[in-house]
Amino acid sequence: MRSQILILLFSALCLSSFAYEDILTDEQIQGSLEQSRMNEVFERYMATIVMYDPEKASSLGIHDSDHLLTSRSHEALNQRIRSFEKLKTDLEVLDREKMYRYLQADYFLLNSILEVEIYNLKNMNVLSKYPQDYLDPLKLIYFQLSKETGSYMSRAADSIKRLNAYPQILLQAERNISHPPKIWTEYAIDRAQDAYDNMSDFFPLFKNYVKFDPTLKAQLDETIERVKNSLKRYINFLKKEVLKKSDGEASAGEYTYGFYLERWHGLDYNTASAYRFAKKNYKKAMKELKKAAKNLDPSTESSQGWIAVFRKISRDHPQPSELIKTFSDEIERASSHMDEQKVSNYPKMRFQIKNLPNFLANALPYAYYSGPMPIEDDKSAELYLLMPKEKDSKEKVESMMSGMYSYANIELLTAGLMVPGLHLRAYEGAKNPSKIRRVAWQPASYYGWQVYSEKLAEERGFYSSMWTKFLRTYLNAIRAGRAYVDVGFHTGKLSYDESVEFFTKKLFFTKKQAEREVLFISMNPTISFCYIVGYDKIMKLRSYYVKGEDKYFNLRNFHNDFLQLSNLTIDSAIDQLRLYKKKAKKKNDDEE
Repeated sequence: MRSQILILLFSALCLSSFAYEDILTDEQIQGSLEQSRMNEVFERYMATIVMYDPEKASSLGIHDSDHLLTSRSHEALNQRIRSFEKLKTDLEVLDREKMYRYLQADYFLLNSILEVEIYNLKNMNVLSKYPQDYLDPLKLIYFQLSKETGSYMSRAADSIKRLNAYPQILLQAERNISHPPKIWTEYAIDRAQDAYDNMSDFFPLFKNYVKFDPTLKAQLDETIERVKNSLKRYINFLKKEVLKKSDGEASAGEYTYGFYLERWHGLDYNTASAYRFAKKNYKKAMKELKKAAKNLDPSTESSQGWIAVFRKISRDHPQPSELIKTFSDEIERASSHMDEQKVSNYPKMRFQIKNLPNFLANALPYAYYSGPMPIEDDKSAELYLLMPKEKDSKEKVESMMSGMYSYANIELLTAGLMVPGLHLRAYEGAKNPSKIRRVAWQPASYYGWQVYSEKLAEERGFYSSMWTKFLRTYLNAIRAGRAYVDVGFHTGKLSYDESVEFFTKKLFFTKKQAEREVLFISMNPTISFCYIVGYDKIMKLRSYYVKGEDKYFNLRNFHNDFLQLSNLTIDSAIDQLRLYKKKAKKKNDDEE
């Protein structure tokens, strides 16, 4: 489809230039100039990231400052704000109307990136309110060293330099943190304790770096010990100094939530319409869950409700020693199945399945997809799985494996996280040449595709178990509930206690589980809403294509076209695809 559009655009330019040569030549020149100016603003933005936020630069795949950590001083923050404001001013003087339509989408994306960065740095108290964020450098260091791209020796040396600098970050935290929300302080204490208890997770990563040099081994031991001491001090600081003053508001507020909906996600929702949509979607999801439970076990559902059917789900699972191979086999099966079904291309991007480090057990999902670095040419990804510890009792191992890694859930995780899910998305999205789109983070497109992929896998017959289908419906109901609480909590329609009660009464979570749900919702405003609105928009877009193309509809082409647009806002991606479709239809009509 895209090749047809490019041919059509080229043909139109050639034909039109014959009649209006001077005018179109001027327009093309002006459009190229505006594009060059936009690219120059973007390159300056990336240089600013390298200078003031080396941690983010590393995560994007820019390795010039991999040995440095981001300064958390107020002076550095103000310098970033001034730099971003200058870039935004320079971007806004460009005449985007002179650009081609697809470049206008990049312009909006870059403007959104700058606007959200500036808003967060100026309004969200990023240095004082988020004690948990001062622990993020450890996650970055671990994941950077785990990547199998570039020179291992260089990555290891840079990682040790960062670990050496890390205690200074925690000392800066003591100067910065003031009146965070209590639940965030408690969460930061738990994460810091996990890091302190499991710093040994780092030793295997440095094994090949230090094994032939006793001096390097001694330096590593000394560095890890200094980090542990700084974590111990940070924990005491949080417990003794911060916790008693932790009276900050955990909700983002209606204005910020609405700002994110419009300026970050580019959605056609305000806070009121988002709340109505989330509430309606939750009711619909619960009806579907009850229907699925009734179809699976009418007697149990009728007498005890859908939760009793859920509790009967098969918990059969592989042994811990077989888990990675089981996932690997399922991913291969999914890739072949979707290719044979003409659903998607076979993703050729490298990936590895690894153990999720214990120090991140409270920070990340138990099955976590870490995609390729956006700017790096050598693309590789990882699927991290939380595994039982060697010292765990048989009862704890059984509880963990049956609760997380039943065969039914492995199928669901494979579809959502790998193929046709996030791994396929990363593979296709990397084909887009726009660096602006690569570095952008658009949760509605990202998580919407994950939810859509789980549904797609069911539609195309990938799931071998009836329990997997039921689990998907159950998970959708949970996501719908999260979205409802997300909008309600952050806009003041639900209090913290009401939000916790929602999960315990409506979805039968334990109080501890419910509190954890609300904790993560509080730290990530709009993200839960993005799951459901992204999925809804992708499904509507597919229906639009099916209706318009009828018997000529090609599912594989539709998926390729959507994914290769990369990280546009979901509505911008829809506009781009509809534009392509209209131009292709016009070309076909003209040929007839």
